[in-house]
Amino acid sequence: MDGSNRQVLVTGVFARSLTLDYEANDLYWPDHDKGYIECISLNGGGKRIVSAQGSAGTDSAGISLSGGRVYWTSYSSTGTVNSITKSGSAMKQHSLPAGRSGYLVAIVFVPEQCPKLSNACAVSNGGCPFICLPLPGNNKKCVCPDGNSSCTS
Repeated sequence: MDGSNRQVLVTGVFARSLTLDYEANDLYWPDHDKGYIECISLNGGGKRIVSAQGSAGTDSAGISLSGGRVYWTSYSSTGTVNSITKSGSAMKQHSLPAGRSGYLVAIVFVPEQCPKLSNACAVSNGGCPFICLPLPGNNKKCVCPDGNSSCTS
C-alpha cells in the first residue's frame, strides 16, 4: 500500500466507482462509456462482462455487492437502484422509499461481519510511531506525516 509494486489490472475503462468482492477476490466497476458492468480477478486475470446490457453502467454513480448481487446507482435515475447477479443473470430494478429527492450517487452495503483480514499493521500500528503501510508478504513500512521534521521512519 505504499505505492511500490503497483499492478495495473485493467486499462481503457471509464469507471467512476469500484467495489471489491472479498470472498472471490474480484474487483467490479460500471464502465460509464460502454454501459457495461465488468469485473476482474485481483490477480489480473479473468476479466469478464457481468452485464452487457448497453445502459447498465451508463451514467453510473455508485456500485456495491451484497448477497450474490451487484447493485449500482445512476445519475439519470432518482428513484431506483439496479442489480444483477454476479453471474450476470436476473437484472432487477429496486424502487427507493418515497419521500426522498435528488440523485443517489453512492451505495454501500455493510456486511454483518467484517472480513477476517490481517496484516503487519493490524496490532499496535505495526510498532510505527505515526503511519503504518501494509506490504505484501505480511511486511510493513513505517512513514512520517508530511511536514513532521521530528519523525524518523
